[in-house]
Amino acid sequence: MRRRIAALFMKELRSLFASPIAYVVLTAFVSLSAVYFFQHLISYNQLLFAFQSEGLATTDFDQGTVPLQINTLNELFMPFAGDLHLFLLAVIPLITMRVFAEERATGTDELLLTTPLRTWELALAKHATTYLFVMLLLGVSAIYPAVIISKSQLGMAHLGALYLGQLAYGVAIAAIGLACSSLTRSQVVAAIVAYAVPFILLDFAWLDPVLTESAAGILSGAAIQPHLDNFARGVLEFRHAVYFGGLTVLGFTVSVASLELVRAR
Repeated sequence: MRRRIAALFMKELRSLFASPIAYVVLTAFVSLSAVYFFQHLISYNQLLFAFQSEGLATTDFDQGTVPLQINTLNELFMPFAGDLHLFLLAVIPLITMRVFAEERATGTDELLLTTPLRTWELALAKHATTYLFVMLLLGVSAIYPAVIISKSQLGMAHLGALYLGQLAYGVAIAAIGLACSSLTRSQVVAAIVAYAVPFILLDFAWLDPVLTESAAGILSGAAIQPHLDNFARGVLEFRHAVYFGGLTVLGFTVSVASLELVRAR
């Protein structure tokens, strides 16, 4: 069984990196994350300089003092986390849309499903390959921020928590995208649905004015943003890992069920 899964994994890995889109996505994600981190860092340093300048004239704060809200959490980590999760949402469906849908469109899925291979083995190889690519995206993009943070001593543990949250989020988004790809022959449809589902789940705070307090609390627990924000704040809680793990397991289960339906036909 291990040999079959390893062979399928290597096949999917070769297929992923045989396409130029993987390299385009990797280059774009890493470049954008570095640029936006640098911009937030420059903005934070400019604010520090402005408030610490002797010539600063303000009626709200004493000269030479920095307001409490001007800190690395509000000016660097939280904005950067927001950028990363939007970038991941933008690029991951471009990778997941073809994984199952392309094989359905070309008919190669029928060849695989008529072999002794189990459907969960096929799904596992595809999911594992995509999760590995998400890890690669975040791992390479973390190099520049990690170097800057380590030299400036702004909070390496905080950066680690932020990226851990982005990894959990990215894997969950990938699982949703793969589930969408497994349900259709069209890569375009798979991409559109893979964008729509996480976007809908992102935040339900806009419904709070028309909901009861208990209903708003339930929706808040089901939304992605509150769980992701805690990682960005440097807060590691088991319930947030369970939430993203649940989304990942759900996406994998849908993929397996979809393959089972195709095999049963």
